[in-house]
Amino acid sequence: MTNIRQIAREAGVSVGTVSNVLNHYEHISEPVRERVMEVVRKYNYRPSVIARSLSTRRTGMLGLIISLNPTPFYNDLAQGAIESAQEADVRLLVVAVRYEADDLPEQIDALSRQWVDGIFIATQPVPEDILSQLPAQNPPLVVLDRGQTPPRQTVGLVGFDWQNAGYAATRHLIELGHEQIGYVGGIPGRSSSVLRERGYLQALREAGIREDARLMRDGDFFSESGYRQAMDLLSQPSRPTALFLANDLMALGAYKAIAESGLRIPDDVSVVGVDDVFFTPFLAPPLTTVRVPTKEAGRAGIRILLDSSAGALSGAEEGIRCATLPTTLQVRSSTGKPS
Repeated sequence: MTNIRQIAREAGVSVGTVSNVLNHYEHISEPVRERVMEVVRKYNYRPSVIARSLSTRRTGMLGLIISLNPTPFYNDLAQGAIESAQEADVRLLVVAVRYEADDLPEQIDALSRQWVDGIFIATQPVPEDILSQLPAQNPPLVVLDRGQTPPRQTVGLVGFDWQNAGYAATRHLIELGHEQIGYVGGIPGRSSSVLRERGYLQALREAGIREDARLMRDGDFFSESGYRQAMDLLSQPSRPTALFLANDLMALGAYKAIAESGLRIPDDVSVVGVDDVFFTPFLAPPLTTVRVPTKEAGRAGIRILLDSSAGALSGAEEGIRCATLPTTLQVRSSTGKPS
C-alpha cells in the first residue's frame, strides 16, 4: 500500500511538501504541485483521514441534527445542508433527536466522538435546561434561531424574517379588500409564532383594521389543528372572508374544513399559508403562501461551520454570525376579492 513517504521519494520532494500539496496550501509552486499530483494520481493515493486530522486538527466531517418531525420543513433543510457539504467536499453526518429534544446532549456527544469539525443544530426549540447541559468543549455549533439563548460554543445563528411573512400575507389579503381575516398561529410562545402574529397585527394596524380576538386562534403547525381551528372560525356568526394560517400544513387542514363547510376557495374564503412546501402548487386551487427559503437555511448553516472550522470565526459571543433569510409572498389562486 502506497504511503506518503513513497510519494515524496518518487516526486523528489519532502514529506512535508507532499502534505502541503494535499492540504492545498498556496505557497507551493505550480511545477512542484503538478509533479506531486502526478505521482498521487499514478498510485491513486488517498491520504489517511485519521493521519490528516491529527496534523490539521480537522477531519472534514460536519454534523447535522434535525427533529424527528414528519414535516417537509426538515426534509428541505437537510437537503440544502447535504448539497452544501457535498459541494465543499466534506462529509455530513445526519442524526435526529426526539420532538422534545431531550436526547440532544446524547446526540451531540455521539457526533463529538466522531471528531466532527462542527455541528448544525436545526431542531424544534430546545428547552433551556437541556441547552445548559451542553459542555463547553463541544465542537463549534450553528443553531437554527428560535429566539433562545444560544449555547456558549455557538458560532452562528440561522433564521428567517418571520415577521415579514406574517405582514406580507396579511397585507396581500387587505389589498384584495378583506377586513375579516381569521388567523391561526403556531405554537404559543415560540419566537417564530410570535413574530408571524406580530406581522399580522402590524398589517391590520396600518390598514386601520381593529384587532379582533374572536378571529385569532392558536395552532401547532400540524394539519389537524388547521382543520379544527378553521372549522371553529368558519362557524362564527360573522365568518371571516379570508384565513391566514401560520404554515402550509395548517392551510392544508383549512382546505378540508372549507370543503366540509360547503364553501369554495377563493370565492367564499381566501386562504394563505407560510413555507411554500412542495405540495402547495398542486392543491386545488394552488395555495398562495409565503416562501421560506428552507434549503438555503441548510446551506447557510453549513457555510458558517466551514468558515468556523477554517478559523474564520472565534466562537466568542461577539463573533457570532447571524444569517436572517428573507421571506417572499407567492401569489396563486387561493386568494381573491371578497364576495
